[in-house]
Amino acid sequence: MRLTTAVAGISLAGSLVSASSSPEELVLKAPSDGASPLNWATSPPYYPSPFAQRAIDDQWAAAFAKAEEFVGQLTLAEKVNITSGIGWMMGPCLGNTGDVPRLNFSGFCLQDGPLGVRSTDYISAFPAALTAGSSFNKDLLYERAKALALEHKHKGVDILLGPVAGPLGRQAAGGRNWEGFGADSYFSGIACGITVKGIQDQGIIANAKHFIANEQEHFRQYSEWNRHWGYEDMTAILSSNIDDRTLHEVYAWPFADMIKAGVGSVMCSYNQVNNSQACQNSYLLNNVLKEQLGFPGFVMSDWGAFHSGVATVLSGGDMNMPGGNITPNPPEGPAYFSSNLTLSVLNGTVPSSRLDDMAVRVMAAYYLVNLDETRKEVGGPSFSSWTLDDIDNLYNGEGPVAVVNKHINVRTDYSDKIAEQLAVEGIVLLKNVDNALPLKTDDNIRDLYYDGKALRKIGVLGVAAGSHPNGPNCQEDMACSDGGVMASGWGSGAVKFPFLYTPIEGINARAIPAGIQVDYETRNNAVENNWKEFDRISSESDVVIIVAGASAGESFLEVDGNIGDRKNVSLWYGADEQIKRASKLNSNVVVVINSVGPVDLEQWIEHPNVTAVLFSGPQGEFAGEATAQVLFGEVNPSGRLPFTIAKDEKDYIPILDTLIPEDHGAPQDNFDEGLYVDYKYFDHHDIEPRYEFGYGLSYSNWSFSKLSVKLAGKEKPSEHLPPPPALAPVPNYNEAIPSPEELVFPKDFQKFDKFLYPYIENVSQVTEGEYPYPEGYSTEQPETASLAGGAPGGNPALWEVAYTAKATIKNEGPYGGAYVAQLYLGLPQTDEFQSPIRQLRGFEKISLEPGKSTVVNFDLLVRDLSVWDTASQSWIVQRGTYTVYVGSSSRNLELKTTFTI
Repeated sequence: MRLTTAVAGISLAGSLVSASSSPEELVLKAPSDGASPLNWATSPPYYPSPFAQRAIDDQWAAAFAKAEEFVGQLTLAEKVNITSGIGWMMGPCLGNTGDVPRLNFSGFCLQDGPLGVRSTDYISAFPAALTAGSSFNKDLLYERAKALALEHKHKGVDILLGPVAGPLGRQAAGGRNWEGFGADSYFSGIACGITVKGIQDQGIIANAKHFIANEQEHFRQYSEWNRHWGYEDMTAILSSNIDDRTLHEVYAWPFADMIKAGVGSVMCSYNQVNNSQACQNSYLLNNVLKEQLGFPGFVMSDWGAFHSGVATVLSGGDMNMPGGNITPNPPEGPAYFSSNLTLSVLNGTVPSSRLDDMAVRVMAAYYLVNLDETRKEVGGPSFSSWTLDDIDNLYNGEGPVAVVNKHINVRTDYSDKIAEQLAVEGIVLLKNVDNALPLKTDDNIRDLYYDGKALRKIGVLGVAAGSHPNGPNCQEDMACSDGGVMASGWGSGAVKFPFLYTPIEGINARAIPAGIQVDYETRNNAVENNWKEFDRISSESDVVIIVAGASAGESFLEVDGNIGDRKNVSLWYGADEQIKRASKLNSNVVVVINSVGPVDLEQWIEHPNVTAVLFSGPQGEFAGEATAQVLFGEVNPSGRLPFTIAKDEKDYIPILDTLIPEDHGAPQDNFDEGLYVDYKYFDHHDIEPRYEFGYGLSYSNWSFSKLSVKLAGKEKPSEHLPPPPALAPVPNYNEAIPSPEELVFPKDFQKFDKFLYPYIENVSQVTEGEYPYPEGYSTEQPETASLAGGAPGGNPALWEVAYTAKATIKNEGPYGGAYVAQLYLGLPQTDEFQSPIRQLRGFEKISLEPGKSTVVNFDLLVRDLSVWDTASQSWIVQRGTYTVYVGSSSRNLELKTTFTI
């Protein structure tokens, strides 16, 4: 079987045989009986990379006009600078592009990330996206994005590296699941689209990542896993093998929402997809992303994810990050752009029009968000990602010494308000027997005899109830192994905490003024084999609160044997043993869990003395404060699970964490489950979960009634999409190639050793020869758009409202609060198109006082009714009966109706 469109080993300046390429020397056999049909899957080639401005909408038109004018002034070297990183640690930010001094244009500052401004101080540590997703609150998701963006903006960041739609959460133990919003494509798409708008409305560029099928940390990079973690038999990077319908309906779905929202940049991922690097897969980048989804912005690499120059550029890569030197070894180490990109245009290998398109895409995103105005307001970066010292060298030990950190405080009252509200609304009440929560206190207890009702003594136990011995910033990038409240996962998504409320602090702040005694212990009793104080506190307390957690992160770091991905979904630090032991000694045990994803609850969840369970993702700086607000009833919990919690760990899709001989060291992760991810998998296989997607209790009681669905327009949607908008003419870029002498380093130019430049050393570097273009390569631009494409987000008809639904929701009391109404849709089941039993297609969070009711409205788009037809390479709306469900979770659906197309 041939591995098409790989060409991963070809660099811009010559030939580099990459160890991460699919091993061409192997004779690969067709799948044997019983083997996955996806094993050694390949992607078809798709060329050329489409010119961006041929399929744009009104929101992009003015930006492209400005971008074309700006790029039209640039020299070849200046265009290369805009698209090339200047090298790892060679600028103030985690990613930096070159300047255009002649036009007083500074290079771009790119910075993580999803919890706040990484690698600097005086910033907020917001709750993780997973926690924000658990809120199911669209307005709050926007405010979170706004608050994140404002802090990045006022630190001088141009491009915020988020939001995350990959990983989606296919594997429950995936290390970076907490950076995304949840394990449903529709849900992730709504949350990500809102986040893009919230970021870019503040005048900086958002970045949709990681494209695509980037679902685990194991084997994502060759240098990391072969060399650093010792998997010496590894010959290639993990390949996520996926069929075309699943690609479109599951993993590309949320990216379409972000593109529709106007996202300026997309980050391609480390993994291979169908045995071609995701950052060099022409089918994914040129066809799916730029053609079918109509993405007009620019594609940047994850850090070191480009493994070639020419092949990457032709396949749709637009910006190389960080430019080189992130590792000492290929394939992640070399600088494939910069001077090599210059050489490739000079020798005619890369069409100059492709470079123009790359630069125009970058600058269109710049003008789309009015980044030119933002820079006038804020100026450049005011921090260094590499030191907190005030003064240092500008370029990783090189260059002039200057002020690199101004320590500007970008935290605001608004930041605090949103971070706290997110932490509170992201808490999910999983169990509450006989209204064990909220905890009941009496402000006058000092003057009363104990009557058996009001609390007199609370016991707080668990390693995660207190602070880490090293404080809130326990380890670099939060790779903490000694306990403390789980407020963040680890890796590039983590930040330096300005402070961190612990659960003990939050509980004390409420119990002590009420005259309640609080006793606590935060040791890992099982490891230390010391239960004396634990048993005393458990026996003496009116209620025992055990705080537990589980963490994960990025695989360049290891914590307690977890290399990014979790080894299992168990609770950490002996929490299960603590919960079981306390339940034998006390009849009122409340469990609080902070986790990066689903956890195994089965050892104790049905124990009658475990009276209540709270769950949340990483809550950020207000973790303990938010938990206490819910425990004591200051806030009625309203969070919902953005994933499924299983009864048996075997019901989750496992992490591929071993190399098998049959794969010859090239791990093949076959997405054989297809469309059936998370709750859809449990429904499809009739597996009873412990708690399903969308589940969450309230301190109040709620009811649904009066579901109705009606056609939005005059006609029902057609089976096939109408033709997309006509493409604009091919831009008239100047194909003239400048003289090589113009690209040689200017006379008396001051160079720094590790800095990457667009200039060449001498004209002899420009050589002639025949380049081995990949299969299917062409420079012929299409005359018409893809039926699925034609505009940002795809064919505009997909985004039209087809049906509207409404239902009545009532708060039956006794507390005021918020509740999430969820709409699920069952598509017609046919021989040609088998689909999940039901899929989320709407959610709305409403707040009501006791006894009040309101009508909740949902819009069903044409896209929401559609399935991907691999034959026509487009979306179709099947003829048949559609079932609409409205209710409290993916399995608790109180209302049901149908309509027929």
